[in-house]
Amino acid sequence: MRNKGPHQAIGLYAHLTWHTSRREPSICQPDVEVLTSALFAAGSRTRIRIHAQAILADHVHLLVSYPPSACLSAFVREAKSESARRVNESACRRLRLEWCRGFYAGSLCRDHIDATRIYLARQRQRHPDQIPPPVG
Repeated sequence: MRNKGPHQAIGLYAHLTWHTSRREPSICQPDVEVLTSALFAAGSRTRIRIHAQAILADHVHLLVSYPPSACLSAFVREAKSESARRVNESACRRLRLEWCRGFYAGSLCRDHIDATRIYLARQRQRHPDQIPPPVG
């Protein structure tokens, strides 16, 4: 019989959000894919799993889970740094992407995960004026 290692189950969930500097609408549609890739890369490096996201022209929402040993602030720092670097290296940038200082993190119980997923999925309906435009 081989040893498969310790069993791990993660039950810590959070709703994270942060916005652009001065809430400038500096995220355009082509940036969404770049941001998504950067967020997932940061999550992989910091052991944060992204379950849902909403990226608008001036802010980001994430539903994440994480092990007790992970640090949400390290993930956000990495996500902001990597995403801004990748987006700002893109050609034809109208505005430079800069994130605000800080972020919001709200812990969630399992019973609120589905409601948070729905809340994130409806962000474009709630903020139709914040849908990322086609060109930056």
